[in-house]
Amino acid sequence: MLILQLSAASQNVMTLDEAIMQALDHNYSLKIDRNDQQIAENNVTISPFLPTVTGSGRQTQTDNDISSSSSADSRSRTNYYTTGVTVNWKLFDGLGMFTTYSRQKELLAMTSQRVRISVENLVMRVCSEYYNIIVQQSRLESALTSLSLSKARYDNAEEKYLLGVISGLDLQQAKIDLNADSSAVLSQQETVISAYISMTNLLNVGHDFSFNIRDSIVLGPEINIDSLRARTLMYNNQLILARQGEKLSAYDLQSVRALRYPTLNFSTGYNLTRYEYPWQASSFSQTNGPNWGFNLTWNIFTGLETNRKIANAKLDAESSKLAYLDAENEILGDLNLLYNAYMNNITVTAFEEESAEVARTSLEIAMERYRLGSLSGLEFRDYQNNYLNAINRRLTALYQAKMSEIGLRLLAGELTE
Repeated sequence: MLILQLSAASQNVMTLDEAIMQALDHNYSLKIDRNDQQIAENNVTISPFLPTVTGSGRQTQTDNDISSSSSADSRSRTNYYTTGVTVNWKLFDGLGMFTTYSRQKELLAMTSQRVRISVENLVMRVCSEYYNIIVQQSRLESALTSLSLSKARYDNAEEKYLLGVISGLDLQQAKIDLNADSSAVLSQQETVISAYISMTNLLNVGHDFSFNIRDSIVLGPEINIDSLRARTLMYNNQLILARQGEKLSAYDLQSVRALRYPTLNFSTGYNLTRYEYPWQASSFSQTNGPNWGFNLTWNIFTGLETNRKIANAKLDAESSKLAYLDAENEILGDLNLLYNAYMNNITVTAFEEESAEVARTSLEIAMERYRLGSLSGLEFRDYQNNYLNAINRRLTALYQAKMSEIGLRLLAGELTE
């Protein structure tokens, strides 16, 4: 079933770059993050510096019955109309409006930074699934190779048994090993299918295999720890976000300090007021005209509330600095651990590459000796298992070395360059 599925998908061989682009285009969580970025971008406006214009209108009618002991009962009616336009413009607020604008820009930068972090994490996941498929397919190929060898061994044993050269016990052992390898192939096929399903879900491109991966794992040039550490301090996206958090706390402190300064507003407008008295000879009166003026407010004493807010803002700013130092210490620690694992994985990969080649050569010699009858079936099986184990160790070491390499690039902010 797997071979048929992959053959149908083989017309669309997917590269790692194509997989990353599809994931970036279709991932729902990333789309939500980008919507948040758009909201933050919409919030960066010059509205704090602009005046507000307000229009108003009102109509009121009264209808009263008038009773008096000295005159007959009567009724009065009054219609009241008013309308106007008012312009208010904040001229000074302790530079609070400038701080508000700068704070919104910093919030936008932080939201954009979170999008970059989400992109990094998604790329890391795609790389992990992509290279895992390569590893599992390579293991399937080695399992199929082992199965073909076991089938040849069984056919050879059956022929020798019919000729009376070997006992039935040897034939039964060959059959057991053939069945074991057949089961291993089926199990590995399931593993490969599961890997493709995981990749399909990650790419969010449907639930059918519409692609095939035919690639190999190639390690990049060895990374220097000193240059890596310098780039991490400068370009690591988590550290950049922490530095932006420091700036945001500084803006919050400036906003609170602005409360100590007076606020100066300028206002102007035009109003029209009209009264109508249908029951009087002078049936209406009307006033209209412009108005303007300045308004100065200053919170001279607020029950020490401003001092409390400033003290808390200073503590928040200090906490932001400590949070950055903590993040820097943690990330540099992770860098050292990952680099140590990276160097160890490279060394292990070299050893396992050599072991796999030796195991392959030994298996070829063992197969020839088995055909000539100078090697028993059980001895041949040992060579066969050694070959499979060497291949699996090589693939594991290579995968771990590649993922360590990608992890180091992520810490250095190079993964999405």
